[in-house]
Amino acid sequence: MFLKFIILILGAIFFIYALIRKPDVVAVLLFTLVIAQIDIFYLRPIITLALFVRILIDKKTQASYPSFLGQRYVKLLIIFLLYGLLVSFSQDLFSYDLFKGDVDTVIMAYIVYHFYFKQGSAAQLREAMIASGLICFGDLAYTYIAYGSFPMHRLSTLLTNTGAAVSYEDIFAGINWNFFGQICGMCFVYVFCDYIKNRKANKYIVWLLPIMLMGVLMSTSRSAILGLLIMTILIVLNSINFQEQKKKVVKVTVMFIGASFMAVLLFASLGKYLNLDSGFIDGIVSRLSQEPVAIVQKALGQPYNIHNLGSMEWREESAENAYAAYMDMDFREQLVGIGIHGFEARNIGHGFDAHNATLLLLIEYGIIGFFLYFMIVGGLSIRSVLSKNFSPALYTVGFIIIYGLGQNREWTGWTTFLFVFCLLAEIQYQRLERKKMSYILTRDAGKSASSTANSVTINEQST
Repeated sequence: MFLKFIILILGAIFFIYALIRKPDVVAVLLFTLVIAQIDIFYLRPIITLALFVRILIDKKTQASYPSFLGQRYVKLLIIFLLYGLLVSFSQDLFSYDLFKGDVDTVIMAYIVYHFYFKQGSAAQLREAMIASGLICFGDLAYTYIAYGSFPMHRLSTLLTNTGAAVSYEDIFAGINWNFFGQICGMCFVYVFCDYIKNRKANKYIVWLLPIMLMGVLMSTSRSAILGLLIMTILIVLNSINFQEQKKKVVKVTVMFIGASFMAVLLFASLGKYLNLDSGFIDGIVSRLSQEPVAIVQKALGQPYNIHNLGSMEWREESAENAYAAYMDMDFREQLVGIGIHGFEARNIGHGFDAHNATLLLLIEYGIIGFFLYFMIVGGLSIRSVLSKNFSPALYTVGFIIIYGLGQNREWTGWTTFLFVFCLLAEIQYQRLERKKMSYILTRDAGKSASSTANSVTINEQST
């Protein structure tokens, strides 16, 4: 107890110093807490508020970028959030936590926007993504080594409640073993894209990739594996026309294959050396090998073993229940939705979540909310593509969209909007840089023309 008290005091002193002198370090801490979904000692809301106030004092940086609230996509975000609250209020689902969560969403979007312009890059978000990936991999390794099976146990809980497992309330909130695969997968995609496209990227950062790949496999999340594969392929296809990037792709591909092979050997031998339940290991092997085969066989109309479908069977049933429930709603509810958490309030899933972010968004926000959401996320993603801004943040957003297709509320979470509004900052920053370059070229051209004219006049006078 005394040791924890000393740690808290030292942490408070460091935090106050960093907030005053190194706010970018505090931003990394905040983004890490958000992405890794850690909130011990109520740190997350305290840091969010403190950093927001600190940013408001930084008038110099604010003067260097376009107004955050003046951005069209920020206005759309506020409209989308207010719309969700209004629909929830009409269904008696409104709560202070919903309101506070929406306020935090806007504040954190502003913080990532501010620090992008302050640093001229997404350095804080990048460091937080790496830290979050390592934290979630550490949680997976801790669970495997100390407990030998799921449910997950987080290392951060050792500071508050020794050995506490992720509860079923956390699982329904999205913090289950799939979540840890999501974060490791996001880290893999972000680091892979950054390594391939950034000439100044640290060459040693590539060694994070096999670690994050191992984390995805350890989580047994098929959604994370699918998102990782699709985004990796897109990054490779976008890089093969550049010789320097092509060499990096070949290097990473060899590492990818080697890491996959090592993962298979590791899973085959883990039970012999660690305190792992044999049924747990068998279940992992089944989820990663037999279930995907059974799914493909079923989709193609070929004979398959129903026992190999595992959780995919009830996931399919959950999505079918959600679809049937949406189609049975009257047109008004289909249009405006039934409010945030209305899916659980009406027990539409009969004890299960929708396991389909598209259907869940339609059911709770309606067609109107669905349209507003994709005006924000789809609009910024399309603008990034059209401006050839194929950044790590863009591919990470793509990963989240694919991952969410088989999950629940990941599309509307804080983490998603962090990366989405990083895209807004990238687009606006590049636009300002182009304007500066255009101004410099015009100014230099004017000076050159003036110098030439003066030279001609002197020559004429000489003759």
